[in-house]
Amino acid sequence: MLTLYEELQLLAIHEDKGIIVHSAVESLKPGLAGALLAELAFSNKITTANNHRLKLEDSSPTNDPILDDVIATLKESEKDRKFGYWINNINPKPEKLQKLITASLIQKEIMTQEDDRLQWVIPSHVHPDVKASTKYSVIKLLRGIVLAQEESHPREIAFLSLVCACGLLDLIFLRDERKVANQRINELVVFHAMQNPILETIQEISSAIASVVEED
Repeated sequence: MLTLYEELQLLAIHEDKGIIVHSAVESLKPGLAGALLAELAFSNKITTANNHRLKLEDSSPTNDPILDDVIATLKESEKDRKFGYWINNINPKPEKLQKLITASLIQKEIMTQEDDRLQWVIPSHVHPDVKASTKYSVIKLLRGIVLAQEESHPREIAFLSLVCACGLLDLIFLRDERKVANQRINELVVFHAMQNPILETIQEISSAIASVVEED
């Protein structure tokens, strides 16, 4: 299974050129920071405290070195801080993080790399029965959830929320679909957040991402 931060970076890779889509370069930075926090939320490592603050609930290792580095950073803080603070400070070296994620995608046999260009493994280890890129499979799943109201799970809803917060819906939906998609995603997030505390935390993360993207 791919992590949320792996999926987000994968979505931003150009299908043919094998590089990050130009329009996604800047918004991917806060997006990946948010995706890291979202993974910690699903691992029950963090929750939402009062006044939109992140609370570290469990600092034990996850066996994911990328996430463990984040936990170590959170643990160093002497107080609970707002999600916006961590979106801006959890990822001081975005290029290094992206290289680590790329290495993970290669290790999982999703992609290969030749010089600075990434190439898709088809079929991939994650989708061995699909004769298309993993990015294609991810987009197909998300489009089905939003446009055809197919069954969804909390992680998929969380991922859609992160993509929306980054302003990257154009990587999934056509121009005339985006308004409806944005509305549908917001409805899904709000509905599921009322039943799932993790989705409440995802709302906080997404709001923080959106604020940073708007500032840029």
